[in-house]
Amino acid sequence: MAHPTPGSRPLLILYVAATETDARDGANALEAVREGPERTVHPTASVDRVREWTPEVDCVVYAEPNEPDDSSLLEVVEACGSTPLVLYGDGPSASRSSAGIDGYVRRETADGPLHLADEISWRCGGDTDRPTEPPLGDRGGDTGTAILETAAAIATCRERDRLFDRLVDGTVDVLGFECCWVATINFGELQPRAVSSAVPDEQLGSTPLDDPLSAAFRARQSIRIADLADLEVVEPPFEHVRSLCCVPVGDVGVLYVASELPGAFDATDLEVLEGLCETAASILERNWTETGISNDRDRLQRERDRIVAQYNRLVNDRNRLEADRNDLVSVVASLSEPTIRYELEDGLPVVADINDPHEAVFGDAAEAVANVPVAEYAIPSGLVEERTSLLEAIHSNEQYRLPCRRGTVDGVRDFVLTVVPLETDDADEPSDGLLVYEDVTESRRRKRELAAVSDRLETIAELVEDESRTPLNAARGYLELAEKTGSREHFEMVEDAHDRLSEFLEALTDVAGTDLETEPVGIREMAHRAWIGADTADAKLVTEDDLLVAADRERMRELFECVLQAAIEIEHANTPSWVNADAAGPVTVTVGATDDGFYVAGHRPASDDEHGRTDPDAELLVDADGTGVQLETVERIADAHGWDLGVAEDEDGTAFAFRGVDAIDS
Repeated sequence: MAHPTPGSRPLLILYVAATETDARDGANALEAVREGPERTVHPTASVDRVREWTPEVDCVVYAEPNEPDDSSLLEVVEACGSTPLVLYGDGPSASRSSAGIDGYVRRETADGPLHLADEISWRCGGDTDRPTEPPLGDRGGDTGTAILETAAAIATCRERDRLFDRLVDGTVDVLGFECCWVATINFGELQPRAVSSAVPDEQLGSTPLDDPLSAAFRARQSIRIADLADLEVVEPPFEHVRSLCCVPVGDVGVLYVASELPGAFDATDLEVLEGLCETAASILERNWTETGISNDRDRLQRERDRIVAQYNRLVNDRNRLEADRNDLVSVVASLSEPTIRYELEDGLPVVADINDPHEAVFGDAAEAVANVPVAEYAIPSGLVEERTSLLEAIHSNEQYRLPCRRGTVDGVRDFVLTVVPLETDDADEPSDGLLVYEDVTESRRRKRELAAVSDRLETIAELVEDESRTPLNAARGYLELAEKTGSREHFEMVEDAHDRLSEFLEALTDVAGTDLETEPVGIREMAHRAWIGADTADAKLVTEDDLLVAADRERMRELFECVLQAAIEIEHANTPSWVNADAAGPVTVTVGATDDGFYVAGHRPASDDEHGRTDPDAELLVDADGTGVQLETVERIADAHGWDLGVAEDEDGTAFAFRGVDAIDS
């Protein structure tokens, strides 16, 4: 792998001065001399540069400064070694006799550069056939060993930047060319990534992909340029570069090796560089693949850890829920009030369990009601408003109390139903919970009795105030006249007044001891109680208003049972045969208050407008005290309370109105 030298080549001269400017001016003047052999002069002001270039140049010129510095000259002498050194100075100097200086030329003469060129030619002996680069054997040991060591260093490298550094260092060690760097693709340009110490970093920049120096990367082929001076379209990467080798490193970048001498690289050098770059590309691909595998392994590990953590969290949640459920079951079992434990399944609350008091009060077995929707079980059928209120209370996730009437083994009872949701981490989401029944039948009955007594006493007081004062005043007046006059007529007037008082007392007795055991009752309550006991099929009950009236509780319930049953039967009987009852919907019965009483109205399923509305069934509308409806029991109860019953018929259905009803201020 020796570097063959052309038969005739320019002399390579290193011109050393105190400053870069002086060195550049002196080098230009020396190159401008036409006489003598062709020469290439490189300027420098650095002793380190002298040391680096001495093995490559034919002669070193030291331009002595105006104020001679022997220490600088001695450093240059030492750096030159065996390379000829010519001192170029002004006037006599003691340093001229220094050992290591091969020639001296005076600089102050007009033809100083010409004399300097002659001195250099003489000192170099006219021999321009010296090798431009030392043979590989002189570059630091066995070439094959250096190649293997470099390949091994690259193969064991896992880090990208470190691999490029080893590729550059190995190239310098194997071939001996000091100017070497790797450029990698980055945002459409080849940017230096690893650079040897001999490359001037301040001059080396990024190379666009359309630049000729990027051709090796674009074509993925090696390029060897013998002399950049012969190619006007190619701009050297930095100053003084004459020959260049460009070898692609896979699809990531290019390895550049430069020399200041033309024709510095042969085919063997290119083959070595290609081998090293192929090795580097393979290792980069291996590292990329292993990194991908490692990343996939890490990702799978993280995913596994996440799943395990989620599993553990779910297990903890399950254990916590089981513990909460067991605690809740214990709480339900220990409660003395009838209690339902409900759970949410897809957002729908269903019965999960009931306690022993609930079974005893309502007569239901826990197995029979499990998984039944809570609203359907806890609220009798047809009470749409009450079921809606219960579901809203459960989904509000807040403790809530609402009145409720249910049939029990002892008949219909009044309860206050309390919704008790369980505490959860998310207070806005509905949760499982309890429904606790509190029997308030007796307390309400006592309140009603007290209200009835108070109302009766108030009525008696009003009667005494309004009806007894006038007869007593009249009797007192006529008695005084009778005492004065003795007139029989006045005694008769007193007797009449006493008769009126007797009638009033009888009426008062009737009020105090009426056959009806009246008490304040609400029409909403009576409608619900009657609805639970009546055969309502699939009908619905809607209570729009409430009204508190003085009535006999049992007879009032009987009245509502008859009216509700009649309203449903009339609407079913008067639905035309051509109307599909299932498609039209169930009968709806509405109970509400009026200015002088209350009403019960039935609304039949929707009919087809093409056929119109049919009249009520004649068998259900027969004479009964002028009402035209067969409701003797209802009329008898209404008459006993002093109410009037009327029946109204319109396009929507039949309504029963009770008038002359005195409302009680609750």
